[in-house]
Amino acid sequence: MLFLASCLWGVCIPIMKALGTEQAILAPQTGTLGGSAASLCARFGIAALAVLLWSRRSPLGIRRAEWIHGSILAGFTAVSMFLQVDGLNYTNASTAGFLIALYSVVIPLILWVAGRRRMTPILFACCLLVVAGMVALTGFDPRTFHLGRGEWENLAAACLFAGQILWVDRVPRDQVDPGRLTFVLCASVAAVCLAALALLPCGLPALAQAHASPRALGITLFLGLLGTAVPFIIMNRFQSRVEPVAAGFLYCIEPLTAALGAFWLPELLVRDPSLYANEALTARLAAGGLFILAANLLLLRDGNTGPSVTRAEET
Repeated sequence: MLFLASCLWGVCIPIMKALGTEQAILAPQTGTLGGSAASLCARFGIAALAVLLWSRRSPLGIRRAEWIHGSILAGFTAVSMFLQVDGLNYTNASTAGFLIALYSVVIPLILWVAGRRRMTPILFACCLLVVAGMVALTGFDPRTFHLGRGEWENLAAACLFAGQILWVDRVPRDQVDPGRLTFVLCASVAAVCLAALALLPCGLPALAQAHASPRALGITLFLGLLGTAVPFIIMNRFQSRVEPVAAGFLYCIEPLTAALGAFWLPELLVRDPSLYANEALTARLAAGGLFILAANLLLLRDGNTGPSVTRAEET
């Protein structure tokens, strides 16, 4: 199920870029931050409403633990996404993609330093395979790498993504319903983005301006339902069944499915193919996918892919 969630998040990346292209035509005055805040507000607002209707439960029945953990996860999500979006304005996409994916390596390092996970030879080899896969997938070139604003922001976003995965492992399952937790997460992100939009020069009208076409509304509806509500419910329901390291490696499928989606989705979704052309299949993509697949298969031999030690001790 986590594999499915990762695939949904991945295929949404070219869809989000297509939405950004449409919004640049509809509301060029909003800028990148204004457009991002507007799209995230609508996307997570739709997801919150969908989860609420699906669960058929009143928000008044949400427990204290669900508000606390949902709000914390929303903080990780909102800040990391804003850092990722802003960082893309100051570095190239390949470097950003590589740095963001480093959360899969950050997780075992954090657990190792905290004494919750041994850095076994197999785990170390898995980390190397994931890094090699990300290099192949993104075309990252260390010879041109430097730490500027964009690089620092994407590194910070990677750490926040790692923190989000680790925090999901801390959520007490006997006190939290995954549906209500996901509602709080999505509603909180939508509220944060709405507040940010109100503080930006473009203001709240940008929310309507950025979605003033059937194309933008349709894409946002898809992102809200299949790109947000479904994968976040899957994450909150099933991630606790595996340890955070295994979850992080499974989520590395995301850039692979993003690249696969970029083969045919861009020209299908934009007004003119010249605005966002389809990408071509390359040997680099195949190599990156094989490295990531090898890392996940090798991790199965490590003998420590179940719930974390901390979770087992708590239960």
